[in-house]
Formats: sequence, structure tokens, C-alpha cells
Amino acid sequence: MGRDAYLNGMEQGLRDLSLRIEGVRLRLLDSPDGGLKREMLHRLAMMERRRDSIRDMLDALTDEPDGTWADLKAEIDGEWDALVECFEQDVAGLM
Repeated sequence: MGRDAYLNGMEQGLRDLSLRIEGVRLRLLDSPDGGLKREMLHRLAMMERRRDSIRDMLDALTDEPDGTWADLKAEIDGEWDALVECFEQDVAGLM
């Protein structure tokens, strides 16, 4: 997969995850359980920070020379996989 296709795919993945996070946040607003709400909103905020970090890494990827971008791509892939797993384990059940 080329760099442009990879960047486009990751950007779409980030947009999709952002929509899923926002969906969970909206459901939490109706939750009567204040403790659960606080905990989950905190987790969502952490996930958003991780998402933003990945976005920053993608921005840096555009400036990498062709011969070295694969190393940064591997790091991004690891961070992305961990973030998606975290979302699935922590909050997807609320949707």
C-alpha cells in the first residue's frame, strides 16, 4: 500500500472512531449513573488524546522521506491497534 492510500485509510479510520466516541458520549449524557458517566467520560477523553496523537504522527508521516516512512507507519499502526482495542474493551458495549 502506498503512502497516500495509507494516509487516506487512516484518516477515515480516525473520523469513524471520532464518530463512535461522540456516539458514546451522547449516550452517557442520558445515563443516570453519575459514577459510570464520570469514569467513561474520562476514558473517552483519554482516547481522544491518543487519537490526536495519532493524527499528529500522521501529519509527521507526510514529511518523512520515502525510505524511512515505513518505520513511522509501524509505530502508528501499533498505536492505532491499541486505541481501537481500548475502545472496544472499554466503551463499545455502551453503544
